[in-house]
Amino acid sequence: MQSKTSFFNMALFKKNLSRTWIVGLLYFIALLLMLPISFVLTMADFDNSWYVESGYTRAIMLYQHMQYVPKAGLALTVAIVATGITFWFLFNKRDNYMMHAFPVSRKSLFFTGFTTASLVSLVPLVLNSIVMTIVAFVEKAQAIDAIWYWTLIVAVATELFISIAVFSMMTSGQIITSVVFYFIFCYLYTLMEVAFRITASFLMFGMSSSMSDLNTTMLTPAFFISANCGINAVVDTDDYGKLIGFSYELTGAKYLAIYAVAAVVITFIAYMLYKYKKLETVHDFIAVPFLKPVFTVGMSFFISMVAGGFVAEMINAAKTLTYSAKFAIAIVAAIIIGCILFYATQMMIEKTVRVFSAKKFFYCAGYSAAALVVLLCLRFDAFNVENKVPNANDVEWVGFSCDYTMVFTDEDEIGTMIELHKNFLEDKKELRDVNVLYSDVPGNSFTIKYKLKNGKTIIRDYSVVDTESEEVSAQYVAATEPILDFVNSPIQIKEHIIGNIYNDCTITEMSFSGYLYDESLEDYYSTYVDFDYLTDREKKEKFERVYEALLKDVDDGKVFTTSFGTDYYNNEDKLYNDFSFTIQNKKTPYFSDTDFFWGYEYANSYVRYEQSIYVQLSRDCTNTLQALKEEGFYTDDEEILTYGEYNQRMGYDYY
Repeated sequence: MQSKTSFFNMALFKKNLSRTWIVGLLYFIALLLMLPISFVLTMADFDNSWYVESGYTRAIMLYQHMQYVPKAGLALTVAIVATGITFWFLFNKRDNYMMHAFPVSRKSLFFTGFTTASLVSLVPLVLNSIVMTIVAFVEKAQAIDAIWYWTLIVAVATELFISIAVFSMMTSGQIITSVVFYFIFCYLYTLMEVAFRITASFLMFGMSSSMSDLNTTMLTPAFFISANCGINAVVDTDDYGKLIGFSYELTGAKYLAIYAVAAVVITFIAYMLYKYKKLETVHDFIAVPFLKPVFTVGMSFFISMVAGGFVAEMINAAKTLTYSAKFAIAIVAAIIIGCILFYATQMMIEKTVRVFSAKKFFYCAGYSAAALVVLLCLRFDAFNVENKVPNANDVEWVGFSCDYTMVFTDEDEIGTMIELHKNFLEDKKELRDVNVLYSDVPGNSFTIKYKLKNGKTIIRDYSVVDTESEEVSAQYVAATEPILDFVNSPIQIKEHIIGNIYNDCTITEMSFSGYLYDESLEDYYSTYVDFDYLTDREKKEKFERVYEALLKDVDDGKVFTTSFGTDYYNNEDKLYNDFSFTIQNKKTPYFSDTDFFWGYEYANSYVRYEQSIYVQLSRDCTNTLQALKEEGFYTDDEEILTYGEYNQRMGYDYY
């Protein structure tokens, strides 16, 4: 045996390796399948493929291949498997006492085990990268930097997750619990944030979409490494898919350095826990004394907070509650559930049901008081969540979505939307209860979305009711009407609903369907006219005359308007007739506010020069209807039909 002061014990290392080598072998095989073998299959018959015709090179193919190979997920999995097998002896009483009876220091046991887990995880990784490098040379794909940068990312992530895995092994005397703790620690920050966001979506004003703007942080490495560290290959193509440009970037090096330091720190903390860990803690739910109250309070608070919000939301679904009543129910439910969880976790930790004592009661009372304070802080918005409106200088763009969607990128328009939002929140006390105060008034909802310059988003959803109702207060109208005035101004409608090319475009397509009732069929049939007898030029001239009439109706506030008191998809005053057209400008790309607002522009990154637009007409659109009739889209006024008239004739109660 080596000295008890040694960091490494060869005999112990060989014993550990005899149990863990299979993990390394399986990992190596999995890596071979994901990288070199997969790439070879991709490059089969490459010279005769569409990629060569489009201008792709073998190096570009390799950069793209390495861009999408998993990183953090691989490290997360292999780390816990290798570490769990290596430190298995800590969870079996006989093995635990026997290993610590040998003349080997805990320092040697710890660092030899850590070294074993690291080598079993890293050696297959390095060998695979060597094989991948050879394959790259054989395939003449000179992207070696991508291969080894990916290797560096996975190596750092692996060491980080091994350090967290070892830390988890030291916090419990049960292997299953240790594995659960491992995943909790890896996702702890996100889990806490999700708990708060779910609660906020249930209870807080404007926060129903709080889960949709969840951002990754360095405190959740499993997500952050995948999103911010890697090979970012950018391929630019023309409208026909031909390659016109390629660039790549190796991102996240500074984050890897930080994670490497964090791995060292966590490993040292894990060693200190092991150094003073008592042998009799084998099979204990929690083996570290100071973590017992942390676990108890954490589990009780976060689970009960979400559960309380869920209870309040269920009751609200059955009967609409006021903001204060909903919060009160949530707080009471959270405190009761929290107390139950407090004693339940104590039973798990102490391994007995005899946990009801005066001491535990005072602990539970203290926890309940602290939980009450936090929940009351949420109720009174002490953290300025409900009232949060970003500074204009921090905003890249702001979007508004109700009946229609608009995205504002101009500084003045951004400033206007921010001021309108602030003005809206000044009447928050009334606005958060509009569904109760004005339950008989038709309502709607709208979303405001801020995209900040730092990449984060802020999303707020609000329920509103008809501003023209006699029942609503003057304060409510003062808070909401300015928003409608802004989004319903003709210039905003033209620029953001029709599109940025509205005043410099060609109308390439236009469609209108009239409807007549057939007594024999007892149904309506379409009277669509296609104008196939006209030349393309004649068609465009006809379409443009109708388009000009539509713009007049926009100026008159008759079409594309947003209302807080009607349902866009169920309005009997709207026409049942279908009307759509396509605008095009071959020189100016079309900016889709809807796609940009919802993030679809990333999925559809190609440049568009045209857009098809559906128009929901009403009988008030007199200019458009007159133009459609004059241009021959329909000939008889009976062909114009509202949803209400259609429903009445067909015997439908609703659309």
